[in-house]
Amino acid sequence: MAVKTTVFGGVRLSGSEARKFQDQVRYGRPKKAASASAERGSQLRAEMNASGHAVVRARKSR
Repeated sequence: MAVKTTVFGGVRLSGSEARKFQDQVRYGRPKKAASASAERGSQLRAEMNASGHAVVRARKSR
């Protein structure tokens, strides 16, 4: 296994870790929090595309 990264981003997986990652992406089920986060991101992207800006409000963590 090898995990390589740089200051500029990008991660490379090889060997069994790469196969595990591919299987997780292909067959894994997202958690509810991940699905909710993706939905909020989609809404922000749509707002940004429509108006040229998006408003992000900070909220207290629970």
